[in-house]
Amino acid sequence: MDTISQVIHECETCAAIKQAKRVKPLWYGGRWLKYKYGEAWQIDYITLPQTRQGKCYVLTMVEATTGWLETYPVPHATAWNTILGLEKQVLWRHGTPERIESDNGTHFRNNLIDTWAKAHGIEWVYHIPYHAPASGKIERPPDQEEEVDEAFYRQLEVAS
Repeated sequence: MDTISQVIHECETCAAIKQAKRVKPLWYGGRWLKYKYGEAWQIDYITLPQTRQGKCYVLTMVEATTGWLETYPVPHATAWNTILGLEKQVLWRHGTPERIESDNGTHFRNNLIDTWAKAHGIEWVYHIPYHAPASGKIERPPDQEEEVDEAFYRQLEVAS
């Protein structure tokens, strides 16, 4: 082995970069390969400062195969607002999905949601809350929360 090859071979940074290039994101492939666009979504609520219209929650809906984001601002995180948001932002725009994933929040895990999902033929899957590997694209890293919250708040103020 020549000197350059030896240095590169022993370099920890080079090894880490090489390893990182081989590792695919958790949402890549695997459980999403069988779905086409619009067939699988992940949803959650985020909390923002209250707008002039009294809305302080945003239902965030991420399409699982592409990462496409839909949002629906609401005054309260309830099962009824979840259904309205899904119908207006997902079903009417992208068609009825086969699968929706969410955490175990009371606004997701209740009889109203169960009945609605069953009536639409949607498989509703619950994952561990605040566990990024389980929730895939919908959970944000803590260092991005403030930046994302500010962007959504500005968007809501402009829309008012």
